[in-house]
Amino acid sequence: MFKVGDKVIHPSYGAGTILEIKERQISEQQCEYYVIELLTQAGTLMVPVSRADELGLRLPVERPDHVLTILNSEPTYLSNDHRERQELISTDIRSGDVQKISEAVRDLAYRDRADKLTEADQKLYRQAQDFLVGELALSQDVDMDTAREQMTSVLDSLDVEDDSA
Repeated sequence: MFKVGDKVIHPSYGAGTILEIKERQISEQQCEYYVIELLTQAGTLMVPVSRADELGLRLPVERPDHVLTILNSEPTYLSNDHRERQELISTDIRSGDVQKISEAVRDLAYRDRADKLTEADQKLYRQAQDFLVGELALSQDVDMDTAREQMTSVLDSLDVEDDSA
């Protein structure tokens, strides 16, 4: 069980901080909810305490250097078929798995350098980057700008030798 002040990651909404644990009456049943202030989006999110594990609510990664290592590693080839590519990337982002999202950001960064991204790819790229920035910010207890600069610095140093990535 999380407590007020805990920094958490929701697989669909990203990084946030638990502001309070609120009780609500729903269908004659008393239910507890985590009220989470989102870091990368405006507003708050209410997550039922009883379903937090099932929904994938988790603490930020303990080793943010692992994220940066993934970003700096060899890319995986992304399909030239835009539908196939976007479905794969969307699935990775929706998983909430920091490793899969890091790999998606890396692969899209390489593809962007080698062969410009489509509008839909760019949207997915921004979404994945925002998720990672929130994760990095919370895991290192830094602000979003610092985390974004850190990620951008790694991505800017990527070397693209040919357009097969």
